[in-house]
Amino acid sequence: MSVLVAFASRYGATRQIAQQIGAVLSVAGHDVRVRPAAAAGDVRDHDAVVLGSSVYRGHWMEQATAFAEQHRATLVDRPVWLFSSGMLADSPPPTDAPTDLDRYAEMLGARDRAAFGGALVVRRLDLLDQVLRLAPSRRRVLRSGDLRDWVDIDHWAHQIAAELSASTLA
Repeated sequence: MSVLVAFASRYGATRQIAQQIGAVLSVAGHDVRVRPAAAAGDVRDHDAVVLGSSVYRGHWMEQATAFAEQHRATLVDRPVWLFSSGMLADSPPPTDAPTDLDRYAEMLGARDRAAFGGALVVRRLDLLDQVLRLAPSRRRVLRSGDLRDWVDIDHWAHQIAAELSASTLA
């Protein structure tokens, strides 16, 4: 099965998650393309799509939202999985405030969605992100480090691979 793993990543941590998901799917026997969402090409060339985005200031990156909006008609006709990556992944949003992950999962009829921790290397941040990180309300939650749980990411990717394999047998 042909699978597109599209992602939006500012500093590279989400790209690495997308690459790991792609590697797991590839080992499971699927024809996988891992591409930035802004340069993913024609979705119609793929049987399934995994779309992920870094989360900044509480929202998906514009490249991921534009991809979802632009390809909406095609994506609703394919198996789709969504993921977010960010330093606040372990802090659930208030129940009355759906995340972009929730909104796009509903809009596209996603089979599943996952929120993974991100990685923050302060010296790599642009000036605006460095300034925002210093705000008293963010200092505690935007700590430097790598919060990605590779076991969790691999487990989720294996679940996708199993679903894809089951659907090709049906």
